[in-house]
Amino acid sequence: MASVFLAGCSTYQKNADIPIIDTHIHLYDTTRPQGLPWPPKDDEVLYRPVLTEHFDKVSDENGINATVIVEASKWIPDNQWVLDLVKHDPNRYIGLVGSLEIGTPDFKKHLTKLSKDGRFVGIRMRERPGGDSFFENEAVWSDLQLLSDRNQTLDVLMFRYSLDDVDMISKRLPNLKILINHVAGADIEGEPADLKWIAAVQKVAKNPNVNCKISGLFQQSHRQPSPRNLSFYQSELDVLWEAFGEDRLIYGSNWPVTMRGGTYGEYLAVVKGFFADKRRAAREKFFFKNALKFYGLPALK
Repeated sequence: MASVFLAGCSTYQKNADIPIIDTHIHLYDTTRPQGLPWPPKDDEVLYRPVLTEHFDKVSDENGINATVIVEASKWIPDNQWVLDLVKHDPNRYIGLVGSLEIGTPDFKKHLTKLSKDGRFVGIRMRERPGGDSFFENEAVWSDLQLLSDRNQTLDVLMFRYSLDDVDMISKRLPNLKILINHVAGADIEGEPADLKWIAAVQKVAKNPNVNCKISGLFQQSHRQPSPRNLSFYQSELDVLWEAFGEDRLIYGSNWPVTMRGGTYGEYLAVVKGFFADKRRAAREKFFFKNALKFYGLPALK
């Protein structure tokens, strides 16, 4: 495959083998006058400015060709803040999964405005207003339908949602593009994968509009510091590979949260190790082609 043409002011390390799109990083600035909702001030690893100059270095060192940023703030103005932050380097920062409160009167207005920027590809469900009654709100379904109608995407963080919730959404809205974050919420202990989790994964994966992001492996580990050996994560990764196959798995890191468990290079080595015995076409899909297709991104330049 021809090397990716990388223009602009950044200096890139070319990936001589297969291009890589990291579909899950966070950017934020703890020095802003207005502050920020996350991370908390007592987080010794994460509470510091995490900006483009920091990820540029990481991506250069590890051969990452482009990235999709995922929201790290529930404040609506921060969607535009991120888009403005990365506008100087559109070849590296190619998309934003934003944060809008589903089921609120202004959802459509904010979505329409932000979507004028083609880098705004969709939103992530993280908060769950109303708890168990969240999906009883018909406005929630109207907003999810709007996403589907616009061919925009829905990332789902498992912290406040379950795989059964995702299954319900995917059945009711079969054309909505859904991407489950962080290895489908697996609790990784270095043992055979939990049978209930396996059953839930197999059930939700039967919906062809559901995809899964191999991200946050270090964070899903119950052992800290996170093991660096593939064997610790093998059981859960095998389950996801069998359930979603080569067409519906997508690479992401969860940087800088990965730093709690190890370096970016150590994380990437574990993931690359799992895919090392897969055919080249499958590796190409996982590391960049599936991301382009799911998020509706233009070809790498």
